[in-house]
Amino acid sequence: MSIAALHLTLPKQNLYINKDAIALCRDVLVNQILNPTDFADQFDKILATLHKLNRAALNGDVRLSLTEGLINHFLVFIRQVRCTEVALDLRQRRDLPDLNREFAFAAKLLLRDAAPHSKEELANIVYWTVSSLAEQLQDFSAQYRSHPGCLWAELNRLYQFAESHLLTDFQSNKPDHRDIASRYKQALLFQAAQPEHLNDEEQRLLEGYLRKWSYRGQLDRQENRAFYSHNFYIDLASPLGAQSSKEIQALANSRSVRVLDPSGLMDQARQNMTQLRTGSSAQQIGFPLQCDNIDAFMALKKALIAWQQASSRRYDRAPCLMAARTALGLNTIYRYLRSPQASPSRLINSHTINRSKIGACVKITALQDEMGLVSVGDVVMHYPEFDASGALGLVRWLKRTEVSIIFGFEFILGNLQPVTVRARDGITQALLISTADNDSLITYKGYCANNMAVHLYYKRDGISLDARAQSLIQRGQHVDQIRLQRTRP
Repeated sequence: MSIAALHLTLPKQNLYINKDAIALCRDVLVNQILNPTDFADQFDKILATLHKLNRAALNGDVRLSLTEGLINHFLVFIRQVRCTEVALDLRQRRDLPDLNREFAFAAKLLLRDAAPHSKEELANIVYWTVSSLAEQLQDFSAQYRSHPGCLWAELNRLYQFAESHLLTDFQSNKPDHRDIASRYKQALLFQAAQPEHLNDEEQRLLEGYLRKWSYRGQLDRQENRAFYSHNFYIDLASPLGAQSSKEIQALANSRSVRVLDPSGLMDQARQNMTQLRTGSSAQQIGFPLQCDNIDAFMALKKALIAWQQASSRRYDRAPCLMAARTALGLNTIYRYLRSPQASPSRLINSHTINRSKIGACVKITALQDEMGLVSVGDVVMHYPEFDASGALGLVRWLKRTEVSIIFGFEFILGNLQPVTVRARDGITQALLISTADNDSLITYKGYCANNMAVHLYYKRDGISLDARAQSLIQRGQHVDQIRLQRTRP
């Protein structure tokens, strides 16, 4: 497979750049950027200079001398950003996808124009390109947006190119000494973990975990006509990532199909979950710094469910299009339930677009201020048309477009009351859900710990309740649902 057959997407190179301009680019991109810690301070300057350089026709060796060290620093920097070791301001976070795109352009231009002096050097340039494209896909996952097929198509062709030139197993690729196969598997396994079902923190943790452990997945050629439900499949000639055995059936005779067996990684994840239960720190296992063990456990639990490819759908969805109003987040729900007449503006216009026995799918026309109000695992209160009582639920998945937010939520059944809760010396808002069998409490994330004594009070009905927090039922981006054991009514 040739470089021309990769059909790389590149910017138009219609800018003229003279020697003085090249010297200025060298000063910015080489002399001023000596290590990854310079990136945050020089973010705007790097983005503007690289944007200009990518649109100028240059000799391959000149381009390599200007961008080789920069790309190495960038890949360390972006790992630190993903793991929150480096904090970006609001404007930098907004512009990060543009920076990632420009680095992908820079790596692809090197692959097209630079003449590598060895197989190792070619492997390194391909590794940079694969990594940059994978970071672009990560940007779409972080925004809960669908992956563009053009990115997967390029990434698949790059892996096929690396295979055909026997480059996939080179271990010394800068800057992190990983191989192309492991980086490609990381992107596939993250996509297969269904990031739309993960909250922001779970995405961050799983991405960091896969950087260490993605090599445990086995990626091979499809040698026979049999397709197995426990494997994922990749058609390197398609604009798609990992697919299930059912989705790939039509390509049974294609030589471009590869099989991804996640069982080795799943065994590793189960072992690590056991270690987390018995007190090992998440950092020892391979998670990023500043990681809570419970968050790490939940991230692995969700990923295992997705990698097992076991459908959890028990009831069919019934399509509908019904006007509704929705309260997003614990604070909004609590205040609205306390005084619905005084705070109708706390509800957002929405539509119910399908419904089942255990949940519903909701669409909100997205205003900029509302984009961050809903997160996977958080609580919502949904009031369809002609239903004044509403339905409480937890967001199970989330997708965003330029103009809308769509999410699916699962109903939480039981008698619902807004309460104030005291644990230790702090007082906060919470929602008490009572059924015939048990009580549970939805409160802010990390507020209650296992076996902690809590006191609940509901002012309107004069209800007072002493209880003890038991097991954590589920955790979201901002809330926990905890089982309660009453000690005194």
